[in-house]
Amino acid sequence: MKFILFLSLSLILAGCGVTGTASKNEFPLLTNAPVFSANVNSVSIITDENTADNESYGAFNWGGFDTADKKTIQQSILNTLNKNTSNVSKKAKVHAKIHRYSQVITNASYASFVIVDWCLEVNGEIIRDEVFYAGHSDELNIFTGKTLGWAKGQTHKAISSRIINQAIQSLSDPSLTNAYPENHVFLNAKNAVAALPSQLTSVGGAGFSGGMYYYVGPTTGNTNFNQKSVYQKVNWQQELQ
Repeated sequence: MKFILFLSLSLILAGCGVTGTASKNEFPLLTNAPVFSANVNSVSIITDENTADNESYGAFNWGGFDTADKKTIQQSILNTLNKNTSNVSKKAKVHAKIHRYSQVITNASYASFVIVDWCLEVNGEIIRDEVFYAGHSDELNIFTGKTLGWAKGQTHKAISSRIINQAIQSLSDPSLTNAYPENHVFLNAKNAVAALPSQLTSVGGAGFSGGMYYYVGPTTGNTNFNQKSVYQKVNWQQELQ
């Protein structure tokens, strides 16, 4: 009971007291945009039963990746690409699979590791096909606005920005690179894992309950992201037939 009381209090104070609804990301309309060869009017994202992976230490295991998160990412990509390329009659489609969306959470910190496999299709031809990794780690503190939802939002933004930028680069003439800021994105698993913490530690605390003093010590857990980078590449040409 004392542990549950402490856990509830620490979640509220340290920023995990929210359930992890990710903040939405907005990308402004490009100014002085180049000419685009196609309009992106479709974005599809698929997952499987092993995509979502959540671990927690000294915190409730909230905020796992779900259909609402998938929809948030999908809408962010579609809205941004569609509004920037809306004056073109030829159509393009983005297809993506999130192989892994792993999160490790404590009552004071957060880390994520995501594997994204995607392609850009124009008139049945795949003109872009890549796998990239997104990963973000930071403290959680509700008083600074760094909630679990904010942290997930940063991970979502990394995923969206990479796909948006690469689609714009592929469809623009002259080719426009880095149309939007792109942070927490890696092109191989080794660099992603190296940039992320191997362990996270919760914050301990003490207090009184029922007239008795209690103390709950910190908890440390491994992120194990190096063990979570295995996936089966999608054969998009075959998948889209």
